[in-house]
Amino acid sequence: MNEHRIQSMFAAVALTALVLGPATPANAGAAIVNRESSSHTETFTAPLEFCLPQDLIGQVTITETSTSQSVQTVSDVFTIRFVNEYDYRIEFPDGRYVQSGINRDLVVFVARPSHSVLNLVTQDFRTIYAADGTPVGKLSVHAVFHFTFNDLNGNSQVDEGELKSAIDKFDLRCT
Repeated sequence: MNEHRIQSMFAAVALTALVLGPATPANAGAAIVNRESSSHTETFTAPLEFCLPQDLIGQVTITETSTSQSVQTVSDVFTIRFVNEYDYRIEFPDGRYVQSGINRDLVVFVARPSHSVLNLVTQDFRTIYAADGTPVGKLSVHAVFHFTFNDLNGNSQVDEGELKSAIDKFDLRCT
């Protein structure tokens, strides 16, 4: 899992919250629900992030499919839930390749004035294949990020003592 992937998810949550903004008197009688989905494919050269030598460069093709739902309630509670699924394949000059199996990010963000919680879970399972198509290894990543923020002074910034919990778990296995 790369840093760009995490930054993209945090940016998506922040942008959605900014676009929807707080409930207004015009919509005071109902929650605002927004559902979105998108997909895009990128191709580039890079090493496999884990498990193989970093000087082994291959052609990466990755398709990201995102689905989300955000809800802004009249009581000023905002939630967003989204799933990013990735179809990942990297092909190396010697014929070896890596193909993703389950590869997704699950995100839940809940905010109300002065209190926010963000949970992110990444599941990434890939199989490494020899040039003849025989499976020769596996890569698995399981990551969990959890943040709880209490804005005690109302300035919408994280100040000392306001980040109640930050849990990071990252488990990588190469077999």
